[in-house]
Amino acid sequence: MYQNLSSDEILTKLAQIAADPYERAKEWKMETGSKIIGCYIMHFPEELIHAAGVLPIVLQVKEEPITTGHAYYPSYFCGPTRSIVDQAAKGELDFLDGFVGGDYCIQAVGGAEVVGNLLPKVNNMFFRLPVGNQAWTHGDIVTGLKELKRDIERFAEKEISDEDILNSIRIYNKNRSLIREIYELKSVHPSLLTSSDMLSIIKSSMVMPKEEHNEILESLLPKLQAKKDSIKEEGVRVFLSGSFCGAPKNEILELVEQSGAVVVGDDLFHGYRYISDNIAEDRDPLGAIAAHYIDKNTNVPCPTRCDPKTDWPQYLVDSMRKYKADQLVIVMAQFCEPHMFFYPDIKDAMQAAGIPHLLLEISHELDSIETIKTRLEAFVEMAV
Repeated sequence: MYQNLSSDEILTKLAQIAADPYERAKEWKMETGSKIIGCYIMHFPEELIHAAGVLPIVLQVKEEPITTGHAYYPSYFCGPTRSIVDQAAKGELDFLDGFVGGDYCIQAVGGAEVVGNLLPKVNNMFFRLPVGNQAWTHGDIVTGLKELKRDIERFAEKEISDEDILNSIRIYNKNRSLIREIYELKSVHPSLLTSSDMLSIIKSSMVMPKEEHNEILESLLPKLQAKKDSIKEEGVRVFLSGSFCGAPKNEILELVEQSGAVVVGDDLFHGYRYISDNIAEDRDPLGAIAAHYIDKNTNVPCPTRCDPKTDWPQYLVDSMRKYKADQLVIVMAQFCEPHMFFYPDIKDAMQAAGIPHLLLEISHELDSIETIKTRLEAFVEMAV
């Protein structure tokens, strides 16, 4: 289906899916008669849900202003949590059959509780993911996975075997591996894909069947490889960091590139953080998923995991050197407490390493776009 399309046509298709993130899932539900579970927003074992024959989708922040949700969630909480609450309040998530909340951030916990109350006909579940990396952490995560597995089996009316889970792990590993190949191409040829292109690739992966997404990527990759040598490379090399939970707005990504920069790497959730490493296929599946959460925080440290053995500021310094980036642009969602707590350490690390960085604190309503544009242009000009 996708083999006869050009790379630009495939990217346009992925951008359309990303722009209307639940439409493909709704179509899949009509086609298969199967169920959909919405995951709220980070750190969920999608493989375990997939193994039950259910489609897991990562709930997405929408661009629309928050209206109805104001009655259920305060305006001083972050945009991603408020957007999901707003969607639930407007009935936009009524197509879900199940919903999984998590405990990685106090705002997400509160938002998940509100969403559960706003979706009374939806099966409401919870994934308890311990933070840190102590001697007991792995076993505790496995216990949480077993609890969630029990709830999913009841919901799907299907017993989930180890082979079911392993098969799902293989499918998801393939997806992560394919996207990492695209990242490797972009790191060497940063002008091959825009940041918006990469966002569409990741976001579409989160909201559609992984099998179908794998098929798309297998058609896209060789086309990008054939195209890479004809791309003219120019611009200040920038590394993007932050933006947990919700995808950075396309306007921000476009402004970065319009200012004369090219993005050579990132640690965004809607980016490299989502696909940074695979789950082991040669061990007990639940144990492998638990190890994945611990190892993933080592590979791409996340402040919501609170592991004192990992050093996010040093990771950013190392990433700047790895990708030969000239500047660091930090995208922080307004009121994101985990990010706010870490920023002073990041600032100190960048100053000590002599790395220029720009902090952009973004509100959901994006009411300061001209100010952001001016700051980005002035920042990039410093490196020219």
